[in-house]
Amino acid sequence: MNYFRKNIGWIIPVLIVIGFIVLFTSYFFSAKVDVLGEKTYIYVYPNSTKKDVLEIIQKEGIVFNTFVFKAYSTLLRYEEIHSGRYEVRNNMSVGQLVNMLANGHQTPLRLVVGKSRTKAEFAEKIDKELAFSKKDLLSKLNDNEFLSTFGLDSSTSLTLFIPNTYEVYWDISVEEFFKRMNREQEVFWKKRLVKLEEIGFTKIETMTIASIVEEETNQVAEKPIIAGVYINRLKINMPLQADPTIKYALGDFTIKRIAGKMLGVDSPFNTYKRTGLPPNPICIPSISSIDAVLNYSKHNYLFFCAKEDFSGNHNFTANINEHYANARKYQKALNERDIY
Repeated sequence: MNYFRKNIGWIIPVLIVIGFIVLFTSYFFSAKVDVLGEKTYIYVYPNSTKKDVLEIIQKEGIVFNTFVFKAYSTLLRYEEIHSGRYEVRNNMSVGQLVNMLANGHQTPLRLVVGKSRTKAEFAEKIDKELAFSKKDLLSKLNDNEFLSTFGLDSSTSLTLFIPNTYEVYWDISVEEFFKRMNREQEVFWKKRLVKLEEIGFTKIETMTIASIVEEETNQVAEKPIIAGVYINRLKINMPLQADPTIKYALGDFTIKRIAGKMLGVDSPFNTYKRTGLPPNPICIPSISSIDAVLNYSKHNYLFFCAKEDFSGNHNFTANINEHYANARKYQKALNERDIY
């Protein structure tokens, strides 16, 4: 007791310091981040600095203790900045946040590759999803030397992309993106090589027919029938007379009715004036359209026309006079609805 009384003067300050250390340590290791909602994402671009990272986090409205962040950065030696897309969850500890960034543990995203009619449209869509710019993507889509490594050129470059959902990292380089898509299309076609050989068309020719089918209808059940019509025309060297190719030739996809001087447009995509297939696909076709060509219906139809009930279905026939009658009914329905 006497000892305690004699030394109480320095014991109390020591206990206060210990208490402070315990409280500080507890706060340090339990410091959390706060986000609006369950989670959010931060995007760290290549060549960013740690200052940039802090600003990116704050810009996303994530609340965190900057001092604790910097302390953890020193503790975990967070000096090398890894680009990427990072998922930040509500109530994640600041230590977990720094550890994730320091080790480049980014979260992949699900990239949807869908229908695009032009390279510019495709680049615009991908630009919104991945880190590289649409300018860089367009450059590669038009670089014949680069594309030759995939057996393509600037006119057929979009055939590299099969519509699907792919898991990729946001900061994938444009070169790696092409390589990844090439691997995916090789897997896709490997499963369809027998069918491809059976119909006697190349991959690009198949996708070209499929692109026209894609633009003709949304009715999956009718796609193999329409594919069969075009293949029948090709077999007898009859012009495809596909309205979607005229829209592509004119560069106007808002046209609702093909008529008159539109049919005279001077273009390799004018399938009213030229026989055979156009030089390349007029869009990136869906898998259902590609498979419709590979499994096209065997029939004798040479003509089809949209039904006048605007159901999206078509009337098919092998008789030119029946086709003219169907066309007149459809034209009459367009006139009644003032569609020009």
